[in-house]
Amino acid sequence: VVLSGDPLPEGDLLQRYAERLLEHALEERDVESAGIIARLMDAHPALDESLNQRLMDALETQPDAVYVFMRARVSEELDVRWLPRLRVAAERSLQVAVSDSDTETLLNWLTLIAREPATYGLGDVLHEAILSARTRARQDGELGRQLILFAAKRDPAALDILLADQELLAILPDNSGRLLREYEGDPLALLQKRGVEIFLVALARAAQVGAGTLFTPLTIAQLWSLYRENVTAGLPAYWQPESILDELIARSPDLTDEALETLLTLILGDRRDDWFHRAVHALADRPTLTSLLATTLQRSQRSPNDILDLIGRAVTDGELTQQQALNIYITLAELWEWPKAALPVIEQIARMLKQQPALTVSVDVLWRLLDAAAEAKIELAERAAVRRLVSEFELVEDESQLTDYLLRLWSQVQWSSGARQLVLDWWRDFIRSRHLTQLQKLDKALEGKRVLDEQRAIIQTALAFRRMLGHRSLKEFAEAVNTAFSVLDDLAESFEASARKPVSLDQDTLRAELEARETELSPHERQVLSNNLKELAQLISTMGDSRSKANLMRRGDELDRDLMSGEQEPHSAVDAMKWLAGYWSGAQGKEESNE
Repeated sequence: VVLSGDPLPEGDLLQRYAERLLEHALEERDVESAGIIARLMDAHPALDESLNQRLMDALETQPDAVYVFMRARVSEELDVRWLPRLRVAAERSLQVAVSDSDTETLLNWLTLIAREPATYGLGDVLHEAILSARTRARQDGELGRQLILFAAKRDPAALDILLADQELLAILPDNSGRLLREYEGDPLALLQKRGVEIFLVALARAAQVGAGTLFTPLTIAQLWSLYRENVTAGLPAYWQPESILDELIARSPDLTDEALETLLTLILGDRRDDWFHRAVHALADRPTLTSLLATTLQRSQRSPNDILDLIGRAVTDGELTQQQALNIYITLAELWEWPKAALPVIEQIARMLKQQPALTVSVDVLWRLLDAAAEAKIELAERAAVRRLVSEFELVEDESQLTDYLLRLWSQVQWSSGARQLVLDWWRDFIRSRHLTQLQKLDKALEGKRVLDEQRAIIQTALAFRRMLGHRSLKEFAEAVNTAFSVLDDLAESFEASARKPVSLDQDTLRAELEARETELSPHERQVLSNNLKELAQLISTMGDSRSKANLMRRGDELDRDLMSGEQEPHSAVDAMKWLAGYWSGAQGKEESNE
């Protein structure tokens, strides 16, 4: 009361009153009394000098009380003259806490100093105190753990030094010790019990040494959540979530497939495409890469066009091969069950199959592609699937199985005239490459398959042509036709009556001519000639009867012209002769010939 009044005592009386109130402030940790004394010290330099010395002396026995006194002064009004005194009190108090107090008291002191305003300038004091406690912590695992946790929250610079102390790490207990020392344990439990800072520190250390097993899908999901929330936690950049994720991507081959699926799905979902491409590059040699990427792309909910862009860039940058890209697209289509929503991907599969013959794909996938193309009416995909499938058909040796495949294929291409023509063109080429026995077996296999009448007609046409030639070459056939024509022409010239040349035959004369040449043939040869003439006459008669007849709408010369030009299909041997004549004479143009 005396020192709060006006006027104040003077001289020795003021000194004595001040000393007594100082003792009371220190003994009772009385902040109000400390404030009164501090103001007196500020106002009276001589009093300040003497009382400050008493405060310094008290540091040896009551360092915590002196710190309370100093703190009361600077918290009331920041005065740079008091900051060195506050620093000395903090240093001495921490020294005593490190050397003599229990763990709880030491941590309370460290916490107190750590929470002081930065303007007090006690950061380096705290740093040195933490490092001073290392010697004691090497014998006390619990203290070591608490020091590391404290440093993670308050002094990252000290944390680096603590974590480099192998003796200290060796004594850390339980889950914390295993995580920081051996990169094993439960990081999520560490997060729950000890806080986000030490959780990030543990993960950062594990990522830096490639301890991939520590990063489970749940751990990665939690880490990504912290990254997304931009949790800085006061840690240096290299312990921040983004830095840890960046390191994980660089070391992605160390992660399990399950962890990678989670990581890549989150990356794609948040459109961190730069990280996605870095991960794909790092995983280039992973055997499960294509299925892994397909799964994560599907789970990411990115659009098909986005996915095409991502994979296309990966191929362009050399991160994926064309075959890997195709496999990813196929797996995606299967995961999506080939719906219309995946049309851009299905069309890309078709383009790749068309443009790059060296790419491989299973027959089952080709059938799925064909089904999807028919359902969605995608001409490009339909043709790509047909081209690949018919190549596979050529390897099938069993006629019954080939017929089944052809039936299935033909039923799926009916909607597309282009695909139908593609199948027919291939079938013609395929049939022409088969030998006679195979053609006969195929003709038998297609018997009764009305849906495949066009295909059977192609087989039968090939058989008819080969029967016509027999074992002759085309040149030999032409010579035989010439001989046949000459004989028939001579017969017609000799015995066929016309308006200009009536013919009367005398059988006795005819017999006499034949008897005169009787020795030129043996009896057997005469019999063969007899049979051939009889059959030839019958054949000519039959061929004439079965030729296409003119009708009221079309005269005979028009019918012949249509046969010669290929506009009329031949229906008999006579028709075929006219058709062949038109072909070899050039009457049938290129377009008709292709048809």
